[in-house]
Amino acid sequence: MDFYFSILTILVDFLALVEEIALATFRIYLGVGLGILYMKFNSLKKRKDKFVSITINFFTPYLILVSMLNVSFGEYWIFPIIAGLLVTFIGILMPSLIASLKNQPKPDPAELSTAAFSNAVNYPLPIIYSLTPEGLGIASLFIATSIVMRNTVGFWISGHKMTMKDIKEILLFPPIWGILIGLTLNAIDAKSSVLEYSNSLIGSALFELGIIMTLMTVGFGLQDFGLKYKTELLRVGFTRFIVSLILALGLVIAFQLQPIVAVPIIVQMAAPPAVYNGLYAERFGQNTEMTSNLIVSLTFVALIFLPLEIALIILFIL
Repeated sequence: MDFYFSILTILVDFLALVEEIALATFRIYLGVGLGILYMKFNSLKKRKDKFVSITINFFTPYLILVSMLNVSFGEYWIFPIIAGLLVTFIGILMPSLIASLKNQPKPDPAELSTAAFSNAVNYPLPIIYSLTPEGLGIASLFIATSIVMRNTVGFWISGHKMTMKDIKEILLFPPIWGILIGLTLNAIDAKSSVLEYSNSLIGSALFELGIIMTLMTVGFGLQDFGLKYKTELLRVGFTRFIVSLILALGLVIAFQLQPIVAVPIIVQMAAPPAVYNGLYAERFGQNTEMTSNLIVSLTFVALIFLPLEIALIILFIL
């Protein structure tokens, strides 16, 4: 009798796990799927740039601002910053090291950029929100670190010297304002009115809409999926999904981080390359075709293995 009861308990726990994974992944796949469907209609496809602009200039700052107001950083603020720095430096080091060990040509700036700068917003935020909503504030600090690294180390990789125009563009980047306002309101303890609005029916609806629109922008790029640049793809994929994940797990285990910190660090460090790498590649005269292909291909791979990633987080972190 005890044997059958144990089997039944295991089965119930397994079904509960499957349900939790399904609920966490449904929103992600739904949003990405809507983005792919959106691109099937020519009348909507023509408005893609406007859609992306609204998402970046309004919804992304709103998501970041609300996320930062809903958490007290405490002693954990340093870990997402460390994670952001690690992602960049390992992204520069690993492709070059692999190329050297295999007597391959030295990676060019386009490859190094896709390896060094992960998708800190569009891909990971909805996943973190599904698993640990209170971890979004920590994720915002990773985003801030990534923006700084993209616009400093990223310029160095590209051989571009920063100018006052570049600094102005960084300061006017809407997500930066979401971070700055969030930090300021937290610091002066003046966040109650904003939190009251964000928790209202309208504020919550805007947040949910922002999550879906953010995921749709991920789906926009998947139309161009194709396995080109296989050598570069393997090097960047190994760096983004294996080495970065091992480093993230190392941080979590070494410092016994709580889920509110562990989940965003794992998801953001092991995310595919940032979409913005494509814009910088075009701006700095890098190989835009390679950059676009690596971003799309590795995002597709990340989505395939997303249920496994979520299952491992639920089993061992939450």
